[in-house]
Amino acid sequence: MATDAHPVIIVGAGPVGLSLALGLARHGVRALVLEREPAPTPFSRALGVLPRTLEIFREWGLLEEFLAAGQFRTSIPIHTPQRTEPAATLDLGSLARVTAVPGLLILPQYGTETLLQQALEKESAVEVRWGHLVTGFREEAAGVSVEVAPASETPYQARCDYLVGCDGAHSVVREQLGWSLEGKTYPSRIALADVSLPDARDDLPWPRFSAAEGQVLGALRFDTRLWRLIYPVAPGRSEAEATAPETIAAHVTTLFGAGPFETCWSSVFNIHCRTSPHFRRGRVLLAGDAAHINSPAGGQGMNAGIQDAHNLAWKLARKLEGGTDALLHSYEQERQGAVLEEVDRYTDFLTRAVLLAHPWVRMAFLTVARVALGIPAVVERAVLRMAMLDTRYRSSALLTGQDRLVGCRAPDGALQSPTGQAMRLLDLVGPGAALLLFDDGRLPGWPLDEIRSAVSPIGRLQVVHLLSPATPVTPPPGAHRLLDAGCWSRWEADGHLAALVRPDGYVGWAAHQPTVPELRWGAEHSLGLAEDLPV
Repeated sequence: MATDAHPVIIVGAGPVGLSLALGLARHGVRALVLEREPAPTPFSRALGVLPRTLEIFREWGLLEEFLAAGQFRTSIPIHTPQRTEPAATLDLGSLARVTAVPGLLILPQYGTETLLQQALEKESAVEVRWGHLVTGFREEAAGVSVEVAPASETPYQARCDYLVGCDGAHSVVREQLGWSLEGKTYPSRIALADVSLPDARDDLPWPRFSAAEGQVLGALRFDTRLWRLIYPVAPGRSEAEATAPETIAAHVTTLFGAGPFETCWSSVFNIHCRTSPHFRRGRVLLAGDAAHINSPAGGQGMNAGIQDAHNLAWKLARKLEGGTDALLHSYEQERQGAVLEEVDRYTDFLTRAVLLAHPWVRMAFLTVARVALGIPAVVERAVLRMAMLDTRYRSSALLTGQDRLVGCRAPDGALQSPTGQAMRLLDLVGPGAALLLFDDGRLPGWPLDEIRSAVSPIGRLQVVHLLSPATPVTPPPGAHRLLDAGCWSRWEADGHLAALVRPDGYVGWAAHQPTVPELRWGAEHSLGLAEDLPV
């Protein structure tokens, strides 16, 4: 095959690589995906798609397909073998105030990958090549030269402006960069087993949990008759012993009662909390497990990787259009910070408190947790963290302004379009950016024509005039009315607030009563167009 050229080459066709390819396509960027495996793998692996990731799929027009393929849960009742009623329930209902997808989707990873692949098949801008192993690359002044060895063809060279390694924990791209994942490996290992139950036990409520005799067992139902078992491996036990038929049979009996079953897949693995020292060098970037691996507790690993892709896609697109290097610099700042400060801390806490804790420590934690689930304020904070809706970028070349929402996911809520259509505030954003002008009716109106003229050179930026729920006047032409008073309150929008919401749904700049030059500067800075940005 002759040398071919692409704006972006993605190494790895897992959920992160496919998400990045789809995100780039939504921004009009061509991408080539190279995957060493000859075909998609059939293993269930990651099972939970969290609300923040579902918001991304909703932005891409895929939410209905995902909800139809999986099991959407708006509450998580924890069932034990000893009780008919749930031992505790985590109600996700409070999420309805802040997101259009207030629940957890249970879907095996192969289901997520299949839906992403089907979406990519409709995108002429994306090509996925299976069985194409990347053996090395060379960064040059004008791009990256990538060496590829197909399974049954002659090796060839591909070129790109940017190369992104989404090739997992044993990343070839990261290895050639000379980086290793730094952090810790927990002293205990975890076993996973997917089992099929052919009888009425398949109708038992779930998730199921048992801590009898000091041993933690958990089970999730992810498809008809298919259940995922999760349990720690005792020190000194081999993988063969931990996944032996008699071991799995004992766990099935504990959680479901005696009866036949079939083991479809099993694996034992170490639990890591490790991150690459860098997510980018020049024209080469890392995302997903190539950049960070975490404990499975909390189910945030795959979701964090897809959010890496969402953050990176619009920045690569803007950089290819002539944006500054600060765009790619900010990717490492934001996503590495989010992983270290939020994902790592959250999954480490759950790992230590539940999976690997001493039985007395675990029982104390579970007792406190049952009490806490009865306190609404505690539950709301807990579910926001679990849902990854409270992720905040604290340090970035693109973030500016003193408003407390800068670096946060933009508060979402119901609104009414100028034509009377019901929509959500975040529907106004991707794949472009939105400059929101909040109007509480108390001050002179925004100089809309002057503002639109000032920001018109900024591509794909929509100027949105937002009226408060309480504004009594008839909406002027082109104005949206925010219907959700709670959302208006979360924005603290009284007093003429202006905010730039980036294509990934995060607030990049905000100010009260800014001048028109300040508005333009805030938008340019947030979208990587200002010349004085730090890199």
